[in-house]
Formats: sequence, structure tokens, C-alpha cells
Amino acid sequence: MAATMAPWQSTSEHRLSGPDRQWRAAVGLVLPAAALAAPAFLALGDVPLCAFKHLTGVSCPLCGGIRTCAALAQGDLAAAWQYNPGLVLMLAVAAVHVALLTVEAVRGRRIGTPPALVLAWKCAGASLLVSWAWRVLFGF
Repeated sequence: MAATMAPWQSTSEHRLSGPDRQWRAAVGLVLPAAALAAPAFLALGDVPLCAFKHLTGVSCPLCGGIRTCAALAQGDLAAAWQYNPGLVLMLAVAAVHVALLTVEAVRGRRIGTPPALVLAWKCAGASLLVSWAWRVLFGF
């Protein structure tokens, strides 16, 4: 008897090759480690100025990203939101997607990307652009 599958999943089994499993596992390990390393990076001293801001004088959409990751790693959601709210939403969606990729790596077969996750990526991307425009226009 075949397992019940969600409507967005393929009816055929999609086995992952060795390299596919490896990159999914690497993403599942490296990205969370990089986010948790942000406080250590800030402890080194002065963080270099964003190249985009240095050249244009305008903050880029990811300005405040290191401080955002550092605040999240320390559990301070309010500070992270203040640094870059759009990035906080992007990181939340990325965490869900990384979890999905990790499950695929462990199971050895593709699960598929739920339409809700695709929509979440689009909304998070739009929020990143809106928060960037807000900071550029109003100086926040």
C-alpha cells in the first residue's frame, strides 16, 4: 500500500543521489553554524562598512545583517527586528527551508517544496525590500 502524499508532492519516489544528499546535509550544518558565529564576528572589533553603503552612501537591503544574526543568536528578537525586520523574516523562512533540506538529506529522497514555502519566500523577499525602502526614505 502506497503512503499518502500531500497534494504538492510527486507521486513517484525521487531518490537523491549522493552529491544531492551531501549538499543538503552541508546546508543543514553550515548555515545554522554561520548564524551562530555572528556574535563571535562582532566581538573581533569593528565590522567593515558595507561596500554598497561605502560607494553610494545608502544602506543596502542587508545592512544590519550581522547585528541581526548576532541578536537572534543571543535570543534578542526585538533587537534583531530593530536592526533589519525584513531580514528577520527571511531568516525565519530560510530556517524552515533548511530544515526541509535536512529532512530530505536524512531520508534520501526529495520531499518537494510546499507552495506555502514558495509564497513565504516571496513575502519575505518583499518585506526585505519594503523595510529597505523604509530605512532609505525615512532614515530608520
